[in-house]
Amino acid sequence: MAFTIFDAHFHIGAYGTQNACDRDITPIAPEADHVDGAACRAYLERNGAMGGVMVPCYLEDQSVAFRLNDLLLESVDPSNHLYGALWVSPIDECRDWTFETLERLPHPGIRALKIASNTWTGTSIDPRDWSSSERDVVERILKAAADHDLVIHFHTGYLEGADPLKFDAFMSEYGSAATYQLVHMGEAILPAFKFIPRFIEWLDKGFDVYTDSSMVPGFAPAWLVRLLLERGAGIDRVMFATDGPWGVFPVEATKIAYLDVADAIKKQIFSGNALRLYAGVP
Repeated sequence: MAFTIFDAHFHIGAYGTQNACDRDITPIAPEADHVDGAACRAYLERNGAMGGVMVPCYLEDQSVAFRLNDLLLESVDPSNHLYGALWVSPIDECRDWTFETLERLPHPGIRALKIASNTWTGTSIDPRDWSSSERDVVERILKAAADHDLVIHFHTGYLEGADPLKFDAFMSEYGSAATYQLVHMGEAILPAFKFIPRFIEWLDKGFDVYTDSSMVPGFAPAWLVRLLLERGAGIDRVMFATDGPWGVFPVEATKIAYLDVADAIKKQIFSGNALRLYAGVP
C-alpha cells in the first residue's frame, strides 16, 4: 500500500561548512543541503511527500537561525501544504530578535514556533533554571502561540538543555499553555527511555502534546505505538518526520512502514495526524 506522506519537521537553510570539534566539516553534500524553498520542495517531491513543516537550520550562533526566518517566510506555500516554524529563543542575547519575530505574526504559512533548548548555554527547558527575563520571554512566546493557534516545536535530545527529564517541570507549569510537538522522541536510546513513558503520562494528564519519529532509533516509534495501542488512545499524537537533511528520508520512512500494525495506523502516522494538526484536514 502506498501512503500519503507529510514530513512534520525538516530544515531549511544551508549548513554548508562549519567548524565543529576543532575540524572544518561539510557533513551534508552541497546538492543535498536545503539551501532555499526550491530545494525543500524538491526534497519533498523526490521522496513522494505531499507537504511538510520547514524549520530554520541552526548553529551555536543563534543569529543564523533568526536570519533564516526571512528565507522561511519567503518559502512557505500553504496552498501546497508547505508550512513553516519560526525560530524563537528566550535567552538574553535573543530577546529582541524573538520579539521582532513574534511581531511578524500572524502569517498564513506559519503554523509553529521552534524552541531548541539544546542550544541554551547554562540553562534548560526546566523553568527552575530560568532567569526572570527568560521566563518573561517564554511566556510571551506561549501567549503568541495561543493567540495565533500555533504549535510549539521543542527539541528533545541527549544534551542537558533538552533532556526529557527536564520537561517534567516545564509541563507541570506550562503544559496547558499551548500545543506542543516534542520532536525526536528523545533522539537517542537513553533519552528515548526517559521520554516515552513520560509522553504517555503527559497525555494522561490531558496535555496537548504530539511527537515525531525523526532521528530516534527505530525501536522507539515501535515501542511508543505499542504502548499507545495498549492504552487505547494516543495514536493520533504520533507523526512522521525526517529532520532532513540530517535524517535520510527512506531510512526514516522505513521505521514507520515496517511497524507491525495495520495500514490504517501507518496512514495516520505518515500523514493523517499532521494534516489534521497543521492543515485542518479532518
